[in-house]
Amino acid sequence: MNRIWLLVVIIGIVLLFGGGCENQDLADSKKEVQAEPETGSLKEQIMKINSIIGKAEMENDKATIIKYLTDDVIISPGFGPTVKGIEGVKNSHAENKKYNLVYRSFNVEPEDIWECSEFVYDRGTFGMSYTYKDHPRPRAYYGSYFTIWQKEQDGSLKIKYLLWNLDYDPCD
Repeated sequence: MNRIWLLVVIIGIVLLFGGGCENQDLADSKKEVQAEPETGSLKEQIMKINSIIGKAEMENDKATIIKYLTDDVIISPGFGPTVKGIEGVKNSHAENKKYNLVYRSFNVEPEDIWECSEFVYDRGTFGMSYTYKDHPRPRAYYGSYFTIWQKEQDGSLKIKYLLWNLDYDPCD
């Protein structure tokens, strides 16, 4: 049971920041979908993208999530294996599907954002809740994250690296 819980949380965080049609299989996520260039301050851009990713996760729209990740994305959860590349994310999505995971809420709040060269650095907090086939009552988690966004030539932002941890010990 702990292994399932760990897998679900890892995949959830991958999808929270990470990732087009509602409730379609992974084969459908091969469709080319491009991230749109954003306007406004960096914080506004990041908050808008995080909102899009959160909504996509709630609707099981994996193609939208994936379009906001670089091809070589690295996602390092607080307690589990690192996921590398779009294929690794797709494999995580496939594992998630096996457990009938349904996200009930997502919230991401950037606290500090700065820019250097072609990268934007984002540190903040997150919260999420979900259910799955062995646990029909929602489970909720919160923590801190650090994201490196890559600025694309068209001005859009994509997640290059994501590191997160829980702000508490889930075993207590």
